[in-house]
Amino acid sequence: MQTLLKQVEGFIQKEKLFSRRDRLVVGVSGGLDSVVLVHVLNQLQYQVELAHMNYGLRGAESERDEDFVRQLAEQWGLALQLKKIDPALFSGEGNLQETARKLRYAWFEELVHTEKPVRQGQPASYILTAHHANDQAETILMNLFRGSGLKGIKGMQPKRGLLCRPLLAVERTVLEGYAAEQGLSWVEDSSNLTEKYSRNRIRQQVLPAITALYPDSIRRIYLNSRNFQSLAAYTEQQVQRSLAKLIEQKGAEQWLPILKWRQTVGAEYLLFEWLQGTGFSAEQVEQAVNLMESQTGHTIQSGQYQLLKNRNWLILSKKEPALNAWWVIETPSGELEFPGGRLTWSGQSGEEFTIPTDASIAFLDSSRLPFPLLLRKWKAGDYFYPLGMAKKKKIARFLTDEKVSRNQKENTWVLEADKKICWVLGLRPDDRFKVKPSTKQVLRFQLHLPVSSGI
Repeated sequence: MQTLLKQVEGFIQKEKLFSRRDRLVVGVSGGLDSVVLVHVLNQLQYQVELAHMNYGLRGAESERDEDFVRQLAEQWGLALQLKKIDPALFSGEGNLQETARKLRYAWFEELVHTEKPVRQGQPASYILTAHHANDQAETILMNLFRGSGLKGIKGMQPKRGLLCRPLLAVERTVLEGYAAEQGLSWVEDSSNLTEKYSRNRIRQQVLPAITALYPDSIRRIYLNSRNFQSLAAYTEQQVQRSLAKLIEQKGAEQWLPILKWRQTVGAEYLLFEWLQGTGFSAEQVEQAVNLMESQTGHTIQSGQYQLLKNRNWLILSKKEPALNAWWVIETPSGELEFPGGRLTWSGQSGEEFTIPTDASIAFLDSSRLPFPLLLRKWKAGDYFYPLGMAKKKKIARFLTDEKVSRNQKENTWVLEADKKICWVLGLRPDDRFKVKPSTKQVLRFQLHLPVSSGI
């Protein structure tokens, strides 16, 4: 008994999890792990409350678990929070265990939520779970097989925000021995025995095979997880610095220079970290390396994002929904929000005109702009007379000559006056609408691109 108590107390102090003044809300299923955790914390004289969520998914067994936890709280004189979940919430598609986990943690956070930040030295409220070293090993193996990278194989942390795991360094066999020594009782969850869930198969098949070969493997996996956590913290800092130097932000797009990337130390890992945050899998990261050797225009899709090869660049962007909309401009001054950004316009005297150096600004001769004007996306067959040219040019060819990326092409807008394109927004006005020495009134248009979300 004393051995486990000392181990847990030492872990709490070393990791600075909480103090005896704090309110500790322990998630209790009624199983061995959570029962032992509550008993140990009681023996160490911490302020403990119990929280039990009844999902109602196992019928009478779910009710049995709730009754057991209720009796446990009464027996040990502890406060108890109970919450019943409508099983209908699990009727849709999706991972049942993941849904249950999200519901559970959302409720736990409600129980300890505070509007005011806790100052150092003041009592606080924490959520405690009974995750132990075997759970850590299972988590790391699952993440390793899923290809989740360093962030996955570092496993669970002893403390993350208000969530604490005081048993994380303790092996399951130690908990079993403690429960037997103290004569503790608990309930078994039958869903832990089914092989329907990946974690159960790892617990019942993979880990026993590993420990048969390497008896000390659970402890060693845990120790490695601590090293990985330290390494992950250091690596994340370095990765962000390297990506900040490597990636060029252009509007809502992120541009990665292929040649510069190849010369960067740890290039493939940087690529993995860059893409994983937007849902690209480990396999797709490998495809991204191959994409660099492909022709311009090839893409890889992942959820809401796409990765485009454009000459010597990889361009990461959010996929735009198909749009066929158009906007009418009826007044000589105003402001308009549209999917391509924000357009502002106003009139001024031709004498005040100065040639703009910013492509997002266009000055057009008011006398040649019969209202209403039309703002729309360009389409195949569109042409205009680029400023400074006497001949017309198809916009498709113009965009190619200007080396505009595929993503930018898909989000290029034009301003139309009397069925004539007078401005390709952000790129070039039409020569037919340019300001001349004889121009008396000018319309000044400016395109304000959306603020980058950083993807």
